[in-house]
Amino acid sequence: MSLLTSVRVLSTVPRAVHQNAVRSFASHAQNGESATSKKVVLDLPTPEAEKAELNEIYQAPERVEPTHNIPVCNLQMRGYLPQQLDFYCDFARRAAFHLGMPCSGTIPLPTQTSRWTVIKSPFVHKKSQENFERKTHKRLLQIKDTHPEVVDRWLRYLTMNAPAGIGLRATKFEFEKLNTTKATVSKADQQ
Repeated sequence: MSLLTSVRVLSTVPRAVHQNAVRSFASHAQNGESATSKKVVLDLPTPEAEKAELNEIYQAPERVEPTHNIPVCNLQMRGYLPQQLDFYCDFARRAAFHLGMPCSGTIPLPTQTSRWTVIKSPFVHKKSQENFERKTHKRLLQIKDTHPEVVDRWLRYLTMNAPAGIGLRATKFEFEKLNTTKATVSKADQQ
């Protein structure tokens, strides 16, 4: 939420431009002398420009359509805060679009819940215990039809810009050409 408010605040701050005045501000001297006026133009953004900026923020990330539908990389992301994880998945999808990589939508995986019971006090007071729980949320992105060097560059970029508390696990698939030379079998070998 702070990102959205800061973008809006930055876009609506007026810039003072010293040109022919649309609005003029006068500063009066204390002893009643004539006012000196500075002519300042306020350059305010138009409402259409604000709407365009906000639409870019709220829109779903654009996608490149796969041509052959061959999976190249599966990126699994894990984190404890689902909002932070979804924000980072959106960031990864936008980075994939700008690198020209076909990327699937965010696929939510099952949430893993870990529970512990800890004794508060030893010996006689065993009945006083505390229960703790930790939920690990997971998301999956699948990259298709992309050169391995581009995938490596994308993964390095995501690793460098990963926020604290999000883990990445990438599974890359490599494909090799088959040897298509036909073995010639002589008639002597067949007998």
